[in-house]
Amino acid sequence: MTWTLEQEGRGTRLFLVHEGFDPDDPAQLMARKIMDGGWSSHAMRALGKALERLVKQP
Repeated sequence: MTWTLEQEGRGTRLFLVHEGFDPDDPAQLMARKIMDGGWSSHAMRALGKALERLVKQP
């Protein structure tokens, strides 16, 4: 898993690459599919909330 920050305009864009799955292994493909849903529905939402709290700090 690789996290990368890149400047964009006056802000920053976060990139997440989660790789290393064998496309020929059905079990790994299923695990990847399950994890994809977790990244978008749970992890990124939690990260967004944490960043909002940091921005609000004095």
